[in-house]
Amino acid sequence: MSFKWTKLYRTYDVEKFTGVDSNIPDDPYRYSFKKKDGTTINTNKKENFLKENHKDFLGWHSDDLRIAFPFITFDTLEEAKNHFNLEPHPIHKDKIVGTKFALYDNCTLKMTIEFKSMEEWKKFVDRNYAPQDPIAHGMKEYKKFCEYDKDYPGEKDPIL
Repeated sequence: MSFKWTKLYRTYDVEKFTGVDSNIPDDPYRYSFKKKDGTTINTNKKENFLKENHKDFLGWHSDDLRIAFPFITFDTLEEAKNHFNLEPHPIHKDKIVGTKFALYDNCTLKMTIEFKSMEEWKKFVDRNYAPQDPIAHGMKEYKKFCEYDKDYPGEKDPIL
């Protein structure tokens, strides 16, 4: 029996940073953002707010990150598909029955991958997290500054 797995993808728009930019090149305090808890963080590159391994990371799905950087929006499904360019890595082709997309809202691409079985999905996940040569989210390429909601239940939406 096949197994369907859905993710909702969004990309933060780095160019629409809502914090303060001093416009002073190479200043370690150039970009400043006041978090919901009242603390202000500063960095020399606004991208640092979006890097998991950086001390100024605001946190995926956090209110702070979503306030600091709005999502990129799309007018059409094709525009979103072209932006994300999501294609399962070729190493997984024998595990996958098909892939379908829908525009969930104007900033979210819904991707459903149908696997031959839940066992094949587990192999997909295990391979992506392999200690040597992991595959970012199982995709041929994965865009920077993206976040996703995984295992979206979809009870109210028809399965793609």
